[in-house]
Amino acid sequence: MTECTQPSTPSAPCPTGSSNPAAAPSVSRRGFLSGAAVAAGTAALAGLAGCAPKTQAEVAGETIAADDAATGGTMQTTDPAKAVWPVVEEVEVGSAGEGVVAFVAEPIAADEIVATHDVDVVVCDGFVGCGLGPAGDAAALACAEQGLKTVAVEKQNRGNYNSATIGGTNSELHKFWGMEYDTTEWMSDAMIGCSFQADMTLYQHYLEKNGEAVNWYISHFDNQDFNDYPLTFAAGDFPDFREQYGPTALSRSWNTSLNLPYPSGELADILAGILTEAGVEIRYETPACQLVADEAGSVTGVIVKSADGYEQYNCAKGVVLATGGYEFNQQMLKERCRPRSVPGRWLTGAFGNTGDGLQMGVAVGAAEDEFPQSIMLDPEQLMPFVRVNKLGKRFTPEYDPYGQLAMAIQYQPGTYDFYIVDSALDTKIDKIWTPSSSCYGPKEQWVAAAQSENAFKADTLEELAELMEVPADTFVETINHWNEMCAAGADTDFDMPGSMMMTIDQPPFYATKEFADGLCTTGGLIVDTECRVLDKDRQPIEGLFAAGIVSGGMFYNTYPHHLNCLSHTRNCLMGYTIGQVLGGKQ
Repeated sequence: MTECTQPSTPSAPCPTGSSNPAAAPSVSRRGFLSGAAVAAGTAALAGLAGCAPKTQAEVAGETIAADDAATGGTMQTTDPAKAVWPVVEEVEVGSAGEGVVAFVAEPIAADEIVATHDVDVVVCDGFVGCGLGPAGDAAALACAEQGLKTVAVEKQNRGNYNSATIGGTNSELHKFWGMEYDTTEWMSDAMIGCSFQADMTLYQHYLEKNGEAVNWYISHFDNQDFNDYPLTFAAGDFPDFREQYGPTALSRSWNTSLNLPYPSGELADILAGILTEAGVEIRYETPACQLVADEAGSVTGVIVKSADGYEQYNCAKGVVLATGGYEFNQQMLKERCRPRSVPGRWLTGAFGNTGDGLQMGVAVGAAEDEFPQSIMLDPEQLMPFVRVNKLGKRFTPEYDPYGQLAMAIQYQPGTYDFYIVDSALDTKIDKIWTPSSSCYGPKEQWVAAAQSENAFKADTLEELAELMEVPADTFVETINHWNEMCAAGADTDFDMPGSMMMTIDQPPFYATKEFADGLCTTGGLIVDTECRVLDKDRQPIEGLFAAGIVSGGMFYNTYPHHLNCLSHTRNCLMGYTIGQVLGGKQ
């Protein structure tokens, strides 16, 4: 299960500007965030027209002639602009929109610099990130508390927080709520979730240090009553459910998420106040455009763009990239992600997330996660309703952690599915209602969404199949078989818990078309446990650090939702770690 966000109306329409105008609006707890981010971001980025986007090939200088590109759907080129991602069917790519890129590839001449500043640390785009407590906030705060002269430069006109939750495995908050974790099992599930592609040392560092970082982070809030930091139960986090699926199954979810006692919309201002009190200088609408490096390859500063022009910060200790992902950079999405990994409707990262930090890092020799990179995915409807694909067939256990469920949807024919309910949903929904469900709104909200005007509605299953444009015989057989399993109390196909299976037998019947939508990209710069950015030989680039979604090494295939709130806590940990490293404490 993914972390809680601000409540949203499940039936709210998808944001304007979608590249899929034919798609019907559907359920999402995050959809409302996208439109707001776009509106805010457009105003904030109005002055950045002079920062032109460049291809990664231009940045790295690794261009191969087009004739050298492989044929037959195979990628054999170091130029991602020429990458060929094989797909079974044509898939539309790119719905999030296009932000304004701040990164400048061509060297910025000295005579273009209108001001120069000498500091210890600059945190680039300190507030842009995915989820709670973006890594830039934590890094700026941790550095300032070590007595370092710290400046946070932010691309937009204010901070961006999509959630008011935090996770972890061994903080004082978790101990307060009696939560204990088997770290061996947790690590096993983490490695399965990333298909054993991730850097195990990063996960080990997370397990060892996240509690310390969370304790530090929480200590800065006015409210220290732990009763006001309630647990958010994760999907699948019930003993009988875990036992049914075995000790290392993806369908097991680790409940690590805690709600902060503040609305997510207020957290940006709260954190800004905390940073200011700690001595951090905050500069809004001042994006980082280019890193400064010496002849030895060490990063010695960063060039930003203010209303007055380019300014250079000379950094005695280092530059911290905390710029988020590249959700709003269509070129980078197409270069780095499989077409089937790019959601068909929306992405909810901050509108300023255009890959600036990743490109700046690569331009000075940093290594990044290999292609294809992944995107955090969520299904649009979070309730475990019966799901069928365009062939009329059920294809997955509906109670999988959301990342796995979303990937299953994304890889169906057409990259969509349908969730099915009947007219008695208002009385049957208790069978699938879990403690975590209430995090996203009352039952009535979800019933209304599943039976909304956007759903197909019919008095018979055959008529419903016709509206859905799926094979009627197969669809009817699927639903009849489902009802038989409900009566028997056992899912013999996918092992869905029998106690959660509700029949589809009371007309009229409803079907809602659903897509897997995205939260943010996850591919980023390779780092070590000290958050130092590594080059292609896996050696640290002196003076360069990365934190949050701009960093890589942990998330492959998709975000591991079964490790609840991992990204949020990772942001906090990485920022805290950077402060410890630069302050000489680690």
